[in-house]
Amino acid sequence: MLTKNTIKQIASLRQQKFRKELGLFVVEGRKMTEELLHSNFEMVGLYATEAFLTDYPAFAEAEIVSDVQMQQMSGQDTPPGILAVVRIPKQDEIKISSRIVLALDGIANPGNMGTLIRTAEWFGIHDVVCSSDCVELWNPKVVQATMGSLFRVKVWKTELQVFLQKAKSDSKAIYGALLEGENLFEMKGKPEGIIVIGSESHGIRKEVLPCITHPITIPRVGGSATESLNAAVAGAILMAEMTRP
Repeated sequence: MLTKNTIKQIASLRQQKFRKELGLFVVEGRKMTEELLHSNFEMVGLYATEAFLTDYPAFAEAEIVSDVQMQQMSGQDTPPGILAVVRIPKQDEIKISSRIVLALDGIANPGNMGTLIRTAEWFGIHDVVCSSDCVELWNPKVVQATMGSLFRVKVWKTELQVFLQKAKSDSKAIYGALLEGENLFEMKGKPEGIIVIGSESHGIRKEVLPCITHPITIPRVGGSATESLNAAVAGAILMAEMTRP
């Protein structure tokens, strides 16, 4: 039976310090929960309202909670009716399997972070390496924005500069999204290597720039006065073009 202490603990997972302390995060919504159940992630609790289970009886294993209890646990203004508590997995040693790797340098916006992970999976990129100051992966807005890709894409946090320096010493091609560089659409050959996307406000930081072996840019069209693209949009364009057969 769901206790007040359990409700309080689940509600506390909206905050990063409690996610870190308890080693848990929350997943909400039917699609996200379905994706979770088909993953290797360890679920430690599953809760749903009677109304939700009436519409989706496949989740019968969930513990039934009242609408009020779900509202107390949920981090959404309109709770979707099902919520899972999941154990944060331990980070493995970085082992790259994709032909192209996405590297994120200081991404702070949760929506952008989640969208970049989701987009990476769409284009067959299953390895994402993040700088240590990127927004936390288990932030509810990041989790939601991945739309389940979080459970299939390998995401590592590390000292990005060190990771890229080693990759460069191993003769890996490192493509940096910059305002000045080779026109993305004029690149020849089928590239392999690492795509680096910088932060929304500062781009690729100066400490990382020496690691870039191939500066590339998405050209403006028609004399646009826009200074830069949204990080997730820029990442999507780069991944689409660089994975194109």
